[in-house]
Amino acid sequence: MAATAIQDVRDVLAAYPELADVAVLTHVQEPVGEVHVAYVVPSNPGLDVAALHKYAREMLPGSAVPAAIIVVDAIPVTSAGTPEPQALPAPDLRGLLPYRSPGTPRQEALCTIFAEVLAKTRCGVDDDFFIMGGESIDAMLIASRVGPAFGLEISMNELFDAPTVAELDQLLDRLGSAGA
Repeated sequence: MAATAIQDVRDVLAAYPELADVAVLTHVQEPVGEVHVAYVVPSNPGLDVAALHKYAREMLPGSAVPAAIIVVDAIPVTSAGTPEPQALPAPDLRGLLPYRSPGTPRQEALCTIFAEVLAKTRCGVDDDFFIMGGESIDAMLIASRVGPAFGLEISMNELFDAPTVAELDQLLDRLGSAGA
């Protein structure tokens, strides 16, 4: 796992004003390896989980952003006062690939667009639009944001043919070269 410790991730999330309690655990998921999973207890019933995901992406380095944020009623603890992993719901981490962070500002912007539109905590350059739950309406939203952000026209169908940030980044290179 990256240099960001679980306690650091917990401290960042605990500072979010709408949370009463937070636990961050490491889960091992093949082929991804170790990932952080956050369990949160909202301080009010109207917690905006999408806003919490966005906050986590803004405040933490990409590899430290929890792969899942799960809302629970309470964080069960052991007699030693530490979170009881067996008493917490198992996260659904199917479809995750090993996280590969963006290498360029454009990839960073594309990862942000994918994560925001698909309401995911994070998106790496190899995460697949379809595996992350993307549908036609999501593709239209991503295309409508990507085009103006980079001064290029892209269609929903082009996104279907380039469903990862890495592939979309290459497509944008080709479109930019063709328009030059």
